[in-house]
Amino acid sequence: MKILVVSDNYPSLENPARGTFVYNLIQQFCKLGHGVTVISPKSFLSKGAKKVESYGEENCTVYRPMMFSFSNRNILGFNTYLLGQKTAVESVKKVVTSQNLVFDVIYCHFLTNAIVAQRALGKFKKPIFAAIGEYDNLNVRRNYYSTSTYKKYLDNVSGFIAVSPKIKERLIEHGADKRKIIVEPNAVDFELFYPRRKEEMRIKYGLPLDKKLVIFVGRFLENKGPLRVLKAVECNQELGAIFVGGGPQKVEGKVVVFNKKVAREEVPELLSAADLFVLPTLHEGSCNAIVEAMACGLPIISSDIPEIQFQCDPSFSILVDPLDVKALESAIDSIISNENRRAEMSKNALQYSKNFEIGERAMSILNFIQGKSKE
Repeated sequence: MKILVVSDNYPSLENPARGTFVYNLIQQFCKLGHGVTVISPKSFLSKGAKKVESYGEENCTVYRPMMFSFSNRNILGFNTYLLGQKTAVESVKKVVTSQNLVFDVIYCHFLTNAIVAQRALGKFKKPIFAAIGEYDNLNVRRNYYSTSTYKKYLDNVSGFIAVSPKIKERLIEHGADKRKIIVEPNAVDFELFYPRRKEEMRIKYGLPLDKKLVIFVGRFLENKGPLRVLKAVECNQELGAIFVGGGPQKVEGKVVVFNKKVAREEVPELLSAADLFVLPTLHEGSCNAIVEAMACGLPIISSDIPEIQFQCDPSFSILVDPLDVKALESAIDSIISNENRRAEMSKNALQYSKNFEIGERAMSILNFIQGKSKE
């Protein structure tokens, strides 16, 4: 099967951590014998991080056409996002035409890209599939269009891959046909994410050997909660905190022993250097960072919300009110102070992570696509 992927969220040399969950899945499509071409429009105004030599082995053909972004400001009832979407449509159309691309199906991350694909490639009459992983953004995107236009876009999608039951519920609320939806939570590549020797990884990254280390992986945003993690850790001077990611919030303090973006292959090494993973997120679709931490054998402290409840089991996790710093502090202490409990939770996390193998997820999605394409 020849698969055309349309996703503006895909790693690059300038942004190696952007869209790694999309990259991981698409590489599996290739490994399963399918030909994949990726079109990933890139904004002229995007700010890249320090350029790296590689964001990972690439088995696809990737095109990165330029587009303009106009943010998402509402001006007299018109959202400027639609101007940027129009340039994305033209960039995708241009690549397909200039490169004479041949494809059987179109796979998009997320609904925004499925709409771009419909507008750019509708004349090809190919089935379009949309992976949906952002719960709140479904409401945000709906506000950009009239009710009839939004419904038309949903109807023109041949199949939806929802990453959680909550996403499926939201899609149905928006008018998507439930017969077109499967639930496939995000998964992990066990060839990359597995436990390393803790001491060896701490030496490699210059981390202290005499402290228990808590790790946060994600964007430095209020929604994700890095500052709440910092406050919870600061109360215990025997702890250190690793922050992997970046964003507008400034994560600084004496307990911070690591704080920066890293390439994809470095994430499991830093997870292996830690004793505990903490992510007090306010909302998720299906959290990649959590399943990756599980696969590296880390106990999990996260949020007592449906999306995380779906991913985590009490045998290796403690779920709390993500806004309650005292609850975070107490949960951290209860695991860090009990070596036997920590070891048992680590073992259980590793075992449970086997439910999220990315090869099986890729196969399930491809079977769904092939089945729906024949209807």
